[in-house]
Amino acid sequence: MRVAEIVSTYPPLHGGMGYVCHHNARLLAQRGHDVTVFTLDHGLPQGWVDSPGFRVVRLRATLLHGDGGVVPSLYRRVSGYDAIHLHYPFYGGGEYVWLASVLRGQRYLLTYHMDVHGNTPFKRAAIGLYEPLLGRQILRRAFRVGAVSRAHIESSRAAGVVPLERIMEIPNGVDTERFQPRSKDPELVERYGLAGKTVALFVGNLQPFKRLDLLIDAIAAIDDTDLVLMVIGGGYGENRYKAQVRDLGIGHRVVFAGPRGPGEDLPAHYTLGDFLVLPSTHSESFGLVVLEAMASGKPVVVSSLPGPAALVEEGRDGLIARAGDLRDLIDKMRELVSDRERREAMGEKAREKVLAKYRWDRIGETLEAVLLEVAGNQGTPEVPTTR
Repeated sequence: MRVAEIVSTYPPLHGGMGYVCHHNARLLAQRGHDVTVFTLDHGLPQGWVDSPGFRVVRLRATLLHGDGGVVPSLYRRVSGYDAIHLHYPFYGGGEYVWLASVLRGQRYLLTYHMDVHGNTPFKRAAIGLYEPLLGRQILRRAFRVGAVSRAHIESSRAAGVVPLERIMEIPNGVDTERFQPRSKDPELVERYGLAGKTVALFVGNLQPFKRLDLLIDAIAAIDDTDLVLMVIGGGYGENRYKAQVRDLGIGHRVVFAGPRGPGEDLPAHYTLGDFLVLPSTHSESFGLVVLEAMASGKPVVVSSLPGPAALVEEGRDGLIARAGDLRDLIDKMRELVSDRERREAMGEKAREKVLAKYRWDRIGETLEAVLLEVAGNQGTPEVPTTR
């Protein structure tokens, strides 16, 4: 079948949605399907070209803002595809997938990655207008809605908009060959001055909802000069976080390593850590970095959001801190900092879980089955009423 994978951001631009789309396309191509990824042209160097068997088409936007962009040409470009897979949200692109369904009867699978809240009054107001006018229509029109976890979508803004019978659980996966337990790279240990240190990792774009500020406060509050925070990521509020570190006087305990991609040296940077911390307080539907860390044999501390928390078995492969609760985050981190044997045992269990449940080849079987259903009888789909 001919499949159009549609996503707003794609490598070399760092971000979980783009990496998930990449692996979805790769898996479908390996199964013999004709796959094209349509994404926005963000004007970046092409780098990380690792797309055997499928095409990547970068579309010029008539209006580009942040991770979204208006691409009317998408309506024409997806004509003739048997199945469309929309990674949502995609402001400025999802509307043309919806239009192709309304006017041409093309079915689409919509994977709901996250709620969007906005970090300024203007953005919050714009999202508040957009969602009832267009966002809900795009959700309702989807032939199937993919949820990275049932717990996440039931707690998201999509709850009550999408009929339960349309929802399919399609979790994200991880490349267990690329991300696996390895010895610490001596060159990187020396570069960052980590010899003899206990390293807490933060990995991700530095968006406000990920609450790096909370993690920096936790590091400052833990009176252990051998504990170092390594921040792998960039953009958004990076300068503000660096200023926070300076104001707290902990510059010697925080390393800003910059953004690293899976096709670069991100796997080697995971080996430097002793555990990962994901302190997000909203919008985190899954936490792909949690799987990457667990695949690398690292235990994790995640916030109690439904998506990330569903990945962790408390006390076995990680710990769960109450979202936004600094004191609880500090307590959970201290548990791991103080007990190396426990960290290592939890890391082994984390790797076992990923191999059993989250390898990409397992996810590919589910995705293919759903898209074959989407590609079934074309024509105007019968859209059930929402509850």
